Amino acid sequence: MLSEEIQKIFEEHKGRYGSLRITRVLKKKGIQVNRKRVGKLMRQMKLYAKGSRYRYKRYNKKAPSIVRPNLLNQVFQTDQRNKIWVGDITYTPTQKGTLYLAVFVDMYSRKVIGWSMSTRMKDALVIDAFLQGYKKEHPKKGGIIHTDQGSQYTSSNFQTILQKYGAVSSVSRKRDPYDNA
Repeated sequence: MLSEEIQKIFEEHKGRYGSLRITRVLKKKGIQVNRKRVGKLMRQMKLYAKGSRYRYKRYNKKAPSIVRPNLLNQVFQTDQRNKIWVGDITYTPTQKGTLYLAVFVDMYSRKVIGWSMSTRMKDALVIDAFLQGYKKEHPKKGGIIHTDQGSQYTSSNFQTILQKYGAVSSVSRKRDPYDNA
């Protein structure tokens, strides 16, 4: 009876509940049981809760630390289309892993002009988003591309693409979220 109830709760919560949480659920249902007993029964039934995944930062130690100027200085306004683009990366966890989304927004119209999605956060992600925006908008040379100091934006590949298309790189200061548009 108790083993069946533990199995049922474990499956209801998709294997995320361990002995402590299952004990709490059982007590709410009026079944008085010790957490150690629940843990012992779970081990006998080979029920092991899924642990949370450890997230760690990866640093590219090979990349040179080239300091780019902050051309905007927290002034996120412009009087022309395609004069200033801002870019950033976000992620969303899914059942099959993490998806990364790189976006470039025109500061004048506040519209997304280029985006790219990938399972890997590499410089190709931001390059694809930039090229999509470039092909769509055809901006004049000398436009400012403002990003954070992420390795994808400071990579030599991305900086080469910016130079090729006549764009000027501008980066936020480290650890200053107010520099992001």
